[in-house]
Amino acid sequence: MLDLVVKVLQQSNMLTHKLPELMPGGFFIAIDVTCQKIIHNPVSARFYRIEAWKSLSSSSSPPPQFKVYHDGRLVRIEDLPIQRATWLGEEVTGEEYELIWPDGISKVGIFNASPLRNDNGEIIGSICTFEDVTQIVHMKRELNAHKLNLQEMIEERTKELKCEFEKRERMEREVAKLERLNVIGQLAAGLGHEVRNPMTTIRGFLQMLQYKPDLIIYKSYFDLMIEELDRTNLIITDFLSLSKNKPAELKQHCLNKLLANLFPLLQADAFSQSKQCIFEPGEIVELDIDPNEINQMVLNFARNGLDAMPKDGCLTIKTFMEGQNIVLSFKDEGIGIKPEDVIKLGTPFFTTKESGTGLGLPMCYSIAERHKAKIEVMTGPDGTTFLVQFPQLKGMNLL
Repeated sequence: MLDLVVKVLQQSNMLTHKLPELMPGGFFIAIDVTCQKIIHNPVSARFYRIEAWKSLSSSSSPPPQFKVYHDGRLVRIEDLPIQRATWLGEEVTGEEYELIWPDGISKVGIFNASPLRNDNGEIIGSICTFEDVTQIVHMKRELNAHKLNLQEMIEERTKELKCEFEKRERMEREVAKLERLNVIGQLAAGLGHEVRNPMTTIRGFLQMLQYKPDLIIYKSYFDLMIEELDRTNLIITDFLSLSKNKPAELKQHCLNKLLANLFPLLQADAFSQSKQCIFEPGEIVELDIDPNEINQMVLNFARNGLDAMPKDGCLTIKTFMEGQNIVLSFKDEGIGIKPEDVIKLGTPFFTTKESGTGLGLPMCYSIAERHKAKIEVMTGPDGTTFLVQFPQLKGMNLL
């Protein structure tokens, strides 16, 4: 039947024009093996943006003014459906090709091609049909673009919601801390001094009694009671420190000098525990700080770091500039802090120590807040680093 069609097409000028025109879809025929002579119907002409009945030869010179893509790759002339059918005898079925013109116009079709043979089975041409699916493909691409855009919007909104949720959680934790601090402040203000007065009297009598000859055998008991009274007094001192609502009395000081004065005490604490303490001062500017409060904060961070380490561990204290901030760093060589415990740091009464009160770190956070400083924690199996970032004052010189 195909041979008959070719013969008729070759013999009848009327059918050469009429048969392709009657085909409902895109239709073109190579009537020679060189693909120099290709006839087509008006559907093909509109698709290829050429005048009806003009040559559509892909092997002629110059080539058509468009590029053809298949699966995103540029297609060579010899790999086009009608050439493959004519030159290689291939059957091409349901392959999608996109034509793109220099002016940006893009058209997409689903192509089928078959070789045409004579009675001897020799290829004498080929026939190619296609369906214009440009609108469908473009709509699909638009939908995919909208889908991708929508997905990006959803992901962005999800990130925003996650950030808002985390921010809200942080605020709730801070509010909880403040509420507990307020309770502590009220307790400290109401009971601190009243409790200290009788304790001082008790301690004085214990000291007097422990040296009486008839009670000398109980000296160890007296020492233990005095030690516990001193510990209780220290807890009350921490309470009173947390309850401070007045602004810190800030004066310009050199943080490195303050740390250098404290360092012998920290070294002694480390030595008594068979550990080490190193101080590495960097070039930093002067700070407006309350020396007494900063001393207390340094002692708390340093002693926490020493307590977190096994014997032969080393606590490293550093000062350095980071952008516009002055940073005070405490790095220990402990086993790190559990993730579920990190978010609780700074909460009054939270402690992982057997004999801890849970007031040391809250005091540090309270002091940092009064100095408009931020505390950052980095922890892992190799140890924990606390970074206290003080805002830099303008016009200060490096020391």
